[in-house]
Amino acid sequence: MKNQLIYIMNIRFRFAVILFILLSAIFGRTGDLIFHSIESQLSKYRYSINKRDISVINGIIRLEITARRTNIKSQQLLGFLSVGRAMQSSSNPFREVHIIIHYEIRGVQEILITAPVELVIQLSQGKLSPKQFFDKIGN
Repeated sequence: MKNQLIYIMNIRFRFAVILFILLSAIFGRTGDLIFHSIESQLSKYRYSINKRDISVINGIIRLEITARRTNIKSQQLLGFLSVGRAMQSSSNPFREVHIIIHYEIRGVQEILITAPVELVIQLSQGKLSPKQFFDKIGN
């Protein structure tokens, strides 16, 4: 009886370890897929990013971009479009998109702009114009 109990506990432990490894691989790969998709979109506009520029935490996609002082609005639009197109090919349940623009005016400054996923996807699908999009998010 004692040997049977040890055997069952051993099987459960092995199952838990295998499940943990599989889930880690699946969720780790999701971040890579999002990164490569966004990177691909941005590269069409001759813009490159690193893996540290994108994070996904609690359903919030966060993209950090460095911009010149004169093109902040276009960088915001490019960020939202790229993330929106990447989300269309993803099955993850995202809730919000954060775009952070770093620029220099008397030192490094940053602007954070947020938008709900629904609006970002509508923008990337062409259902909203950039003006309508920025009007809806209040920027």
